[in-house]
Amino acid sequence: MKKKEQPRATRRFREAIDGPEIRRRYAYEPTEVIARDMGLTVKQIMNYVYRHNTERWARKSPSLLAKMNSANGRNGGRPQKKS
Repeated sequence: MKKKEQPRATRRFREAIDGPEIRRRYAYEPTEVIARDMGLTVKQIMNYVYRHNTERWARKSPSLLAKMNSANGRNGGRPQKKS
């Protein structure tokens, strides 16, 4: 693989350091923005949120969901699963 094609290296998730930041930002910012700013992957953040899914902060705000759904609709919506 060429250097340009390799996935960007990310750092290890540390709950004591990254957890409070994710709790503060998750409901009001897109997950990919948080991941990019913190140097983590979206999957690392989603795994942390999934582990704490009963807590109030682990839900996106309705206004952010509406904005994201509107943008996805303009882009053709969610890709359909091929059977």
